[in-house]
Amino acid sequence: MTLLRRYLQHARALWLAAPGWSTLALALTVLEAAARTALMIAIGLFVGSLSESATYATWRWFLLIAALLVVGPLLQACLSAATARSSVAYLRYVSDLVAEVGVHPHGIEHLETPDLAGRLRTVVAATRDWSFVTGVDATWSIIGPRLAGVGALAVLMPWRWWVPLLVAASFFTLSKVFTGWISLAFDKLLTNPGDSRRRASYLRGLLTQTDSAKEIRLFGLADWLTDVYRATWYDAMTGLWRARRRGLGPVLLACLVMALMVGGAFALIGYDVTTGTISLAATVTMVQAILRLQSFGLLGDVSTALARNTSTLQALVGLRRELGLPAIAPVSPGDEVPRHPGGAAEVGLDEVSFTYQGSAEPAVKQVTLHIPAGQSVAVVGANGAGKSTIIKLLCGLYTPAEGTVRVDDADPAVDEAARRRVAVIFQDFARYHLSLRDNVALGAGSTDQPLLEQALTDAGGAVLLTRLDRGWDTVLSAEYDGGTDLSGGQWQRVALARALAAVAGGAGVLVLDEPTAALDVRSEAALFERFLEVTRGVTTILVSHRLSSVRHADRIVVLAASGIVEDGSHEELLALGGRYAELFTLQARRFARPSGNSVAR
Repeated sequence: MTLLRRYLQHARALWLAAPGWSTLALALTVLEAAARTALMIAIGLFVGSLSESATYATWRWFLLIAALLVVGPLLQACLSAATARSSVAYLRYVSDLVAEVGVHPHGIEHLETPDLAGRLRTVVAATRDWSFVTGVDATWSIIGPRLAGVGALAVLMPWRWWVPLLVAASFFTLSKVFTGWISLAFDKLLTNPGDSRRRASYLRGLLTQTDSAKEIRLFGLADWLTDVYRATWYDAMTGLWRARRRGLGPVLLACLVMALMVGGAFALIGYDVTTGTISLAATVTMVQAILRLQSFGLLGDVSTALARNTSTLQALVGLRRELGLPAIAPVSPGDEVPRHPGGAAEVGLDEVSFTYQGSAEPAVKQVTLHIPAGQSVAVVGANGAGKSTIIKLLCGLYTPAEGTVRVDDADPAVDEAARRRVAVIFQDFARYHLSLRDNVALGAGSTDQPLLEQALTDAGGAVLLTRLDRGWDTVLSAEYDGGTDLSGGQWQRVALARALAAVAGGAGVLVLDEPTAALDVRSEAALFERFLEVTRGVTTILVSHRLSSVRHADRIVVLAASGIVEDGSHEELLALGGRYAELFTLQARRFARPSGNSVAR
């Protein structure tokens, strides 16, 4: 993509983010550039008038210079205020564009693709970098000098028109070549993160994060990790450094041409002075103008910052286009989905098959499952049978390769109302660094106190309130003042409360996808029994490896690689003597008392 198109894309984003402030900033930039040009001319005329005795003209040019020296900083102050406002709007706008890449489309397949996920992480990190932030302000720091350069070009044109054009062209060429060189490096960083860079970032994280700090010190891994990180980082950066070296030649050549052009221009001015062709006032003005033409060239850190900014925006645009999103315009919000009055929902999967990207074998194959509204169903099976995949398909997080998924006769992959009818607590549920109130309220989208208290009580977590210094307002993370960490079991009760609050908010299907793995057998069984009691009348789906915990469900479905192999109540499946009965008996033996009586009956 050409630099001009990148700049136009950047300008469009700036305009869409803050049209009013951007217009004001542009107007102030034009006025400031005009003031710079006027000051340059006034200085030349003032110096020229000094060759004579002090006259009215001398004082006139002196006062004009004084006025311009006052007006310039005032315009700069106003411009700084306008650019600050436009920059804030721009950064907020781009943050929304980045966030949309993560949440649109609704599914999560793109977030589990290594290439897309790696590029997204790189773009997110780039938008937080200081160079991206300063790159927004750099827009105006570049436009102003460029416009002043146009003024200098106009001043020099009556002298020898081709000289200023050549000088300006040499500066412009150097700027273009250097910016292209810098952009190439940024593009490689943003669009091709590579496995080596990702691994290097991971290793660096191990050395600096608290999660791994104990084991690194315990096993003396610091030196080894440092050596591996260094070698991995060098391997990741070698290609980039090689590309930078290859692109350095044109930059050096452009510097040489620019030096020759500027030197030649000054030589011509000196020649005209010695021949008496130009006056002292013209000489002073022209020298200033030649120096001002460097505004068409490199402008230091602001040029680099703007290059980084436009590269980041281009990488973001590329991601959005791959995902079918508008390039630099947020997705228009659709009509607000009305809150469902509640009640149990019906679930249906018909001949559903799904294969993960990069996998040769389907995770789910020809699964047909119908769950009437209000029924409690347990899904059991060996690891890899596809239990969690079915739940993700039910949530609309994946789109089946074959078959249909329905919640209340609607497809959750495309229907927001159908998605909101499903509440799930996954095994790896999120632990939000928010207050207890917000952690529970996220499920219902409501902070109604009685609703939250009932949800926490039903989840068996009411005792938490007696242990938290700030009650509902306690932040559930020790990383914040007044915050606290919870145990695994406590977090699971908070997550369950969130799901129960979602039911109160209109969800009609409640799924527990092995969220109680941190609990012992007795605690899990008690929790499931309590769960089935408080969710009576709601369609519930329980996923667990512990068969004794789900035996009270209305119906138990046994899932295997080939699909559903058994379907019935606990008693029916035991009487059948098939796979469920075999697995249940094996697990029961593990908890049998010495007398031979099992704790799981």
